Amino acid sequence: MQVDFYELSGRFSDPLFVATVLVGRAWPKSETIAVVGDRAVLEQLDERLWQEPEGRFLPHGIGSEHAPIRLLEDAPDQAEILINLDPSAPLPGGRFRRILEIVPPDETLKEKLRERWKAWRARGAEVKHHVLK
Repeated sequence: MQVDFYELSGRFSDPLFVATVLVGRAWPKSETIAVVGDRAVLEQLDERLWQEPEGRFLPHGIGSEHAPIRLLEDAPDQAEILINLDPSAPLPGGRFRRILEIVPPDETLKEKLRERWKAWRARGAEVKHHVLK
């Protein structure tokens, strides 16, 4: 399993923008995408996915078990790609090909994500770090 940490900085400071871009790049190559976050964040992401990327429809739904792009408060048991927007969420125990961890510019949240990095490595995941500027 591969876990990619996307650290936001510079012009990439909005986690929802980055999540929208990542979802747009992943679908339809990946047939099942799950995005995990709290309900308020998922509702904002839902609105964005109806508008962006311009000219494309990304089939998604909040809490939906049947949509190819699922916006969920808890990680599912399985998805090709899992995008995490909640640094305090428990590490999922399901099966995923790739996990994308969004690292916001907030220093207090970064500490939680450092712990997630260590936990993923302890599980044997291949962990990568990307700085978005």
